[in-house]
Amino acid sequence: MTKHSESLLFATLLTLAGGLQDTYSYALRGHVFVNALTGNVVLLALSLVNGDFMQISHYLVQILAFALGVYLSARIVFSERHFFGIHWQPFILFGEVVTLFAVGFLPHNFDNLANFLMATCCGIQVNTFRKFKDINFATTMCVGNVRTIMHHLAGFHHTKKHEHRHRSRTVFYIVFVFFFGATIGSFFLPILGIRTIWISALFLLFAFILLHIEHRA
Repeated sequence: MTKHSESLLFATLLTLAGGLQDTYSYALRGHVFVNALTGNVVLLALSLVNGDFMQISHYLVQILAFALGVYLSARIVFSERHFFGIHWQPFILFGEVVTLFAVGFLPHNFDNLANFLMATCCGIQVNTFRKFKDINFATTMCVGNVRTIMHHLAGFHHTKKHEHRHRSRTVFYIVFVFFFGATIGSFFLPILGIRTIWISALFLLFAFILLHIEHRA
């Protein structure tokens, strides 16, 4: 029996949240992709060359926030502790839900703080949930996933092993889900404004419930 934490439904919920967050941060929080570390490194370099010190700090904070999220996640993973009676995996997800819900209350003059919190959540999520049904893929970005799709597609064409085809199709589905999450965010931005991030929090809340049920069983 497949664990909830390794199910495609669980991965779908995380990926919907990831796609929506990128749309939200770019469209409403200062044209920053909180889930795209590489893009922020490039923009940091451009700002440095142009002498735009305000933008330097802007992008540097996002990079450090992502790194902090990975570090915090790793510390929790290594401890393998329960927090307030909750297993560490659902505890991490619940922390993301609370953080993203709080972001929805922050006005635009706190955009940097909002992006910092979201980038930290991204770092936490990408380090904690990396493997689903023995397939490694990311729920917050697409670059590595596209590489995985094409790698296994080439593997299938070369070996005719259905395992490669299955993995390629699964990760292709995840990339589509990320796109769909971004589309959902784009649709609700004019309606909900800065509170659109609550939809991302809702996806993660459903994922938390699945995970909590699994660890209570």
